[in-house]
Amino acid sequence: MWRKILWILTGLVALTMMLCIVSVYVSPASAKWMSLMPFALKYVLIGLATLMIVWIFVNYKVAIPIAVLVFVGFKYFSHEYSIRDKSLDDKADFRVMSYNVKCFGILDKNSNILREKVLETISVTDADIVCLQEAYWADKPSDFPTLDVLSKNLNAKSVQKVRLTNFNYGGGGLAIVSRYKVINQYLHPFDSTANGFMYVDILMDEDTVRLYNCHLQSIMITDSDLEMSSRHEGLNRENKDKAMNLYSKFSEASARRAVQVDTLVATLDTCPYPVLLCGDFNDVPLSYACFQVLASGERLHDTFMERGEGSGRTFSVMGVDFRIDYIMHSNLFKCLRHKVIEFNIANDHYPVAADFKR
Repeated sequence: MWRKILWILTGLVALTMMLCIVSVYVSPASAKWMSLMPFALKYVLIGLATLMIVWIFVNYKVAIPIAVLVFVGFKYFSHEYSIRDKSLDDKADFRVMSYNVKCFGILDKNSNILREKVLETISVTDADIVCLQEAYWADKPSDFPTLDVLSKNLNAKSVQKVRLTNFNYGGGGLAIVSRYKVINQYLHPFDSTANGFMYVDILMDEDTVRLYNCHLQSIMITDSDLEMSSRHEGLNRENKDKAMNLYSKFSEASARRAVQVDTLVATLDTCPYPVLLCGDFNDVPLSYACFQVLASGERLHDTFMERGEGSGRTFSVMGVDFRIDYIMHSNLFKCLRHKVIEFNIANDHYPVAADFKR
């Protein structure tokens, strides 16, 4: 009897593991529920490894295919967690920074103080290329100076900005501050949202490099979505409704990101130049969005996977850490270091930076 139960349990866990792996290749636009599977991988991996140990003592022949599946699962888990820092001491040729600046704090209390801290954090990082998501600039820069200050502090040659939303006294969207000359620019806003992507072609010595700045579909979670009732009456209908609402928001955003990333990848596949890509994907490493970008065209590389440490978290919700901000690159570049900068504006994103050698 216990062997039968063990067989059934092993089959269910193995099947769940395979679904977790397959989910990164299935567009949430066609199967929304699959977007939840990557979140289970860590726990399924632990369960399958435990079952493998049990089977070693029960029937080692059964343990062998389980061990293979555990190995494959661990390879995928490496997208989410790095055991050790793999930074190199080589001298970098340039530094790239990606940061969702939450409109430089203009929508929060003490906006001027927050703006100064954000500008200082970016300036001290001293990156040669800075890609900003949810940037803000005033129609009259003297009212709330942002990009012009960064340009001066970083001694930049160009500031490229694209408006995706409007404020009473300014605009918001994507911005790139660069010490390299820009020779071309393209913007692709997504329909019915303040998200989109842009790219600029920059000159590095005599080489042309395409620099992407992306902001994929936000989930639009509010504080009230995360407030669960403490009433203990049955299943607590209020909490059930909120959980369903959260799932609806998450699955709908995942489906929209799938369509958006397919559009992004189409431009990557036809790009004639080496690529540097930064962005707030609003999605975890084990997602359709990330895997599509990493596998596109001349395969891109994730700087965290190469040189990161720990979970690489760039965003936290209810004490749970997520990595949703990325820097990726073509084979032309060698990543030396990846760092999450310990600064967080109003409980939002942490900036990330990476050093490169050509």
